[in-house]
Amino acid sequence: MEEELSEKDFEEEIKVQISKGAFKSKEFYCENCDKKMDKIFVNAEIPNTLLTIHLEVFRCEKCKKEYLNGDQANKLDRALAISKAIDKKGIVYERSGNFDGSNIFVRFPAQLIKGKNIKAEIFPVSSTEFFVHFKKQKQKLLE
Repeated sequence: MEEELSEKDFEEEIKVQISKGAFKSKEFYCENCDKKMDKIFVNAEIPNTLLTIHLEVFRCEKCKKEYLNGDQANKLDRALAISKAIDKKGIVYERSGNFDGSNIFVRFPAQLIKGKNIKAEIFPVSSTEFFVHFKKQKQKLLE
């Protein structure tokens, strides 16, 4: 039996706390069959590329429905974002490259990269294409 929600249902503030390992589920139960799902490994093809990604999937033996836990869903999302970048679909930021005599550098808008103490990891894809990953650098303690 489903209940109808009204505007009054949203007037009260609700606080939710999510445990650290909440999205790293070790087991799933099928919402259709209410049976424990089997953990299997699959190689999923990334559209429009020759790439495949190795994923841990939970599959219901009875209805064959499949689920990903949070970590595996993030892994798939990243692979799909990379495939969009390869196909030059999705959001693209175009910037001028500058040369200082020995290095070429590109400036990234601050709105894209939040925070300070950022370190860039550069992964060459070809002689003219690179993936850049920005991560926060741990601050060194002064002795």
